[in-house]
Order: sequence, then C-alpha cells, then structure tokens
Amino acid sequence: MSDPDSSRSGEPDQADENIIGEVQAFDPGPSVAAAAAALDRQGAGFALIGGLALEAWGIPRATKDADFAVPVGVAEAAAEALRAPTTEVRPLRIGGVGIRDSERGLRIDLVDRRFHFGPLFQDAIREASKSGRKARVGGRDVSLVSLEFLLAMKLVSGEPKDDIDVRRILQREELDYATARTIVESYLGAASANRLDAMAREVGRPEVSRGRLYRNGEEPE
Repeated sequence: MSDPDSSRSGEPDQADENIIGEVQAFDPGPSVAAAAAALDRQGAGFALIGGLALEAWGIPRATKDADFAVPVGVAEAAAEALRAPTTEVRPLRIGGVGIRDSERGLRIDLVDRRFHFGPLFQDAIREASKSGRKARVGGRDVSLVSLEFLLAMKLVSGEPKDDIDVRRILQREELDYATARTIVESYLGAASANRLDAMAREVGRPEVSRGRLYRNGEEPE
C-alpha cells in the first residue's frame, strides 16, 4: 500500500519525472493594457503589430510578447513610464525598446525601426489611426495595423518564420494585394515587390498571373 504522505516527503513522484519541460502561457492582456496606457500618456499614435495583430486578423500565431509600432523617440519615454524595480528595459537592435517585468506579466516590444524602414512604420501608424481600425485584447481596444502594412513589415525581416507569416497573409481573401504590393515597392523596393509576386504565385493569388515560360534565347513578346 502506498504511503499517502509520500507526496509531501520531498521525493519527486513518477508524474513529475515524466515532465520534459513546462510551457508558460502568455496572457497578452496586461502587456497591451500597460503599453496602451503609457503610449496614450505620451499622446503618441501607435498600432498593434506582430503576432497579436495576426491573431486579430484571424491568423493564429503563437507569440510571447505584445508588439507595437511607435514613432521614433516615444519608446524610451513610454518605457520610463512603465519602469518599476522589477522592470527590465533594453534597446531593440532594430530600433525601439523591449520591456520585461515577470511580476507584472509584461512582455512588450515598442518598435520604431529608426535605423531602417522608419517611414514604413510611421505611415502604418498613421493609416491605422485614420482608419479607426481596432483590435480588442484583454478588454482593451487598440489601434490595429492594416493587413497590407503588416505584410510589408513581415517581408522586411527575411526570417523564415516571417516568410511563413507572409504566405499566410497572402492566403487571406480580405488582403488587397495591389495595395500591399504598392506598399512593398514604395518602402522596400522593386526587388522586394518582385519577391512578393513570386510568393503570391506560390500560394495561388489570382491577381498574379504565372505567365508563359520562354525558351532559352527567345525574346519576350
């Protein structure tokens, strides 16, 4: 007969021995509420981007932080407004500030892309604000980036996971492909627009014709 007090003896039980690792669920509510409040106090425009924005657009995506596009110079002031003894604030390599506070459940990235692609992010914020488009996260309504600007932001990265996100966005019927391509070409250049066309053909976007293949030496019509 097993000892009923064995679970309190300090010895690990069999169930614990079978656990490989523990997954901590990310609750975005506290991060979104805190970030939005801090940014509102700065009087700055901002827009929800990243994995939570994908979720808002109906594209499931696991994420461990709340990402916001912010104007240059706002991230640092907002981070200071959120600072507490338990808060870690660090600069982001791409431009902006990361805020982490395990006691308050905060995992926030305020991204401004000041070193490259700043105009893309600033115009995405302006478009989101002008549209009145919102996402509701944990009971807080926040400005939401357009699907077309979100695609361009993902294409900027070039990371495999972001390329996967681009392809998933391309499969959404509500995406205005012509607008998305114009944004990509305007802010990222013609080569990125051509790359987007290739990805769009892969997923079968009707706006991008596959065209006829030419034989070696044959002149296009």
